[in-house]
Amino acid sequence: MKNKTVLLEVNGVAGIDEPMDEPIRLITTGKLSGGKDTWKLTYTETDPDTQHKRRVTMTLDKGVVTLQRGGPLGNSMVFEKERRYESSYQTPFGSLDLGLYPTQVHYRVTDEGDGEIKLRYHLDLEGHSTGLHQVNIRFKSSPA
Repeated sequence: MKNKTVLLEVNGVAGIDEPMDEPIRLITTGKLSGGKDTWKLTYTETDPDTQHKRRVTMTLDKGVVTLQRGGPLGNSMVFEKERRYESSYQTPFGSLDLGLYPTQVHYRVTDEGDGEIKLRYHLDLEGHSTGLHQVNIRFKSSPA
């Protein structure tokens, strides 16, 4: 499949095991490419702090989800169930140590271009827990 247009809905919530933050919801269009075992989903999101648009690329391969955000403060995260990932998170004020530990990494994609991604993970910044986070993404083939 080559660059199929999809309509996607991203829902996220933080602090599931503590008082929950306000849920985040984004509805947008994106592109899906790949097939059989490896898929790539790309879309554009707006940074809530700076209002800058940035490209998000999610690669789904062999049970692992890799998320990459572009732009000057871009970052990447690797979600592999029960395997800790550590990196640096860039902010306008400098970088922070980021760690995540996924407890759920699930995705499915049909040949028609419909699918979902479910991620549930513990996140820490500078060694301090920010709680349990959950992201659900649903996408559906669009005629555009």
